[in-house]
Amino acid sequence: MKPSFTFSSNSIRLSYVSWICIFIVLLITISLLPIIWRGLEDFNPSDDYRLPYELSYDYWMFSCWCKYACSNYPIVMIGDSVVWGQYVGLKETLPYYLNELEKTNQNYPLCANLGVDGIHPSAMLGLIKYYGKSISNKHVILHLNLLWMSSKKHDLSDTEEFRFNHPRLVPQFYPKIPSYKAKFPQRANIIVERYVPFSSWVSHLRLNYYENMDIGNWTMQYPYRNPFNAITFQIPYPEDKPHSEPISWIERGMTKQDFPWVSIDESFQWDSFKKVIKLLQSRKNKVFVIIGPFNPYILTDESLNRYKAMKKDMENWLKNEGISYVSPSDLPNEFYADASHPLKVGYEMIAKELVETESFKNWLDK
Repeated sequence: MKPSFTFSSNSIRLSYVSWICIFIVLLITISLLPIIWRGLEDFNPSDDYRLPYELSYDYWMFSCWCKYACSNYPIVMIGDSVVWGQYVGLKETLPYYLNELEKTNQNYPLCANLGVDGIHPSAMLGLIKYYGKSISNKHVILHLNLLWMSSKKHDLSDTEEFRFNHPRLVPQFYPKIPSYKAKFPQRANIIVERYVPFSSWVSHLRLNYYENMDIGNWTMQYPYRNPFNAITFQIPYPEDKPHSEPISWIERGMTKQDFPWVSIDESFQWDSFKKVIKLLQSRKNKVFVIIGPFNPYILTDESLNRYKAMKKDMENWLKNEGISYVSPSDLPNEFYADASHPLKVGYEMIAKELVETESFKNWLDK
């Protein structure tokens, strides 16, 4: 005798409509969760705020800070660790001194520090393109650290593999970077992260709460800790102290360098920097470029001559494009911490020179 029922497993069978509904709910959750999270985390930056050093690779956090800065400051300053302040505290950076000098003319802080450690021009292009979309209709001070063009290796135009800063921000497929040897799956994953906020949000959780580990590795490292308790909704505040020892390059024992430099006609980083300017201008920003500072005392005579010629070519390009710029005067020997970073007094001197420069005054009035 045949059984009167149809045998099946105890699992729930979903119809096509049910699967579609689940997919829609999941898609909405993935889209909204990063947005909701912004309001849950305790983020109250002060006037001298800079991105915490340990979050230099947290581009979701940069996007949050960028959005806040563009809503509350008339000017933003973008650059690498020279802007960020590698050898100085929070109240000793170039944006801070600029604010102090302009405070008599403003009833609110003038300039936000959007500096990120290690952001070379190629990475800066990706940072602004994908994570700095809030930067529009602003006055933007753009810093150019010439150290990135000091050799083919730093320029990323060398064919030998080179592990450089912020590879997740550089072009993954085109234009091709000869020294970048990442595999296709890694590159594809980076592309997805750029266009799916959920992916960069997950990276933010990993960096901010799980010591840059995924949940699996974190729970193996801490088997008796609850991973949910690690989420405190507290963003680490930047330390008010220099990241590196604030002594001069002479005290550091550095010797003269014979940097070969890369001509602007062949430089990948210079080409990237020009694209950064064009991108910012396309978003209706008014751009002002600071070239340098750079330590001329650390260069051999031959290298110094090549450096001056290259910088002159850059100035001519900016002038021909009608872009406001300044090349700060050389600082006294003892005010450089290394090849490109000033010490505290050096930043103060550059800020004073900047506010007295006619091109800067005219740019502010635009």
